Amino acid sequence: MDVILITQPKFKHDEASTISMLFDAGLEKLHLRKPQHSLRELASFLDSLPTSMHPKVVVHRHSELLNDFNLGGYHHADGESKIKNKGSTSKSLHKLKDLQAIENSFDYCFFGPVFKSISKEGYRPNISLAEIKKVLTQLAVIKDRPKVYALGGIRRKKIRTLNEVGFDGFALLGSVWRHSDPVKAFMKFNDELKKSLSLLS
Repeated sequence: MDVILITQPKFKHDEASTISMLFDAGLEKLHLRKPQHSLRELASFLDSLPTSMHPKVVVHRHSELLNDFNLGGYHHADGESKIKNKGSTSKSLHKLKDLQAIENSFDYCFFGPVFKSISKEGYRPNISLAEIKKVLTQLAVIKDRPKVYALGGIRRKKIRTLNEVGFDGFALLGSVWRHSDPVKAFMKFNDELKKSLSLLS
């Protein structure tokens, strides 16, 4: 299973340093989602990261950044036309009918909320895991289908359940950023993932 980390909506003090440490700790992909910040602020933030880390960063909005930085991909907003780039293409889905009809032209999607959100008050699932599993089982036989990552309320103890449902991985936000030590929290997730997968193999 893959692990993706989504940034907090607003910039925090010394965030670039924390993200650099997260990459050093094994993070493979970061979604840079800062809806309230400008193109200039995002560019300044990317400039503060080592260029070697840029290919691991996927941006939300401000697709112009793809022209100026060697980024890992672009995450599309609802209704946004697909933007071609040399990295990955992704989007978020929240309805089963949209998941069933997912376009093969995307590399992966987020689907959720799967559990009650940690970072968004009142953001909770209205679709059962059994219903999701049924759809993911149908998608599993499709060649070159997009990967599907669970989103919303992901805690370490849920990893085995997500694997059993059929998710290809999961996206983290509140479970890492609401921890007093985000790097330590992420490393615990990685350790738990390895432990869970070893038990299932």
